[in-house]
This record gives sequence, structure tokens and C-alpha cells, in this order.
Amino acid sequence: MECIAQYLDDLEDLCYAFVLIWERIRRTLHFAFFILVSVSLQAFGVVLALTAPPLAIATVALLLVWLLYRGAVSHHPNSPLPA
Repeated sequence: MECIAQYLDDLEDLCYAFVLIWERIRRTLHFAFFILVSVSLQAFGVVLALTAPPLAIATVALLLVWLLYRGAVSHHPNSPLPA
């Protein structure tokens, strides 16, 4: 009976070790995806600015308006609630 309990304990340790390793892998994949998207958007912006400057300026204006709106409307966790 003790042998079965020891076997199940080892199996549980193996499962938790796999979960911890998978979390590191998942975090690394998320970071790699973020970097890939960031670099590709920057490259797309440069190509757009070189090929169609008016369209690039319009895109930047839309992004700026979106960021200003988000900054004005969104609630920050450290800011006090309005009265």
C-alpha cells in the first residue's frame, strides 16, 4: 500500500513540474509574440510612410485620437473615484 502512495506522489510531482515548465514556456511564447507583432507594426509603419505619406499621417492621427480617448475615458487603478 505504501508503494502505491509513493507512486501516486511521484506522479503528482511530475504533473506539477510539467505545469511549472509549461508556464515558463507560455510566458516566453507570449513575449515572443509581442515582440514579433511590435516589430512588424513598426516595419509596416515605415513602409507605409515611404510609399503613401498622406495615408501614414492619417493613420497616426487616428491612433493619436484613439490613445487620447482611451486615456481620458479609462479608469486607472491608482486614481481616486469621482465624487
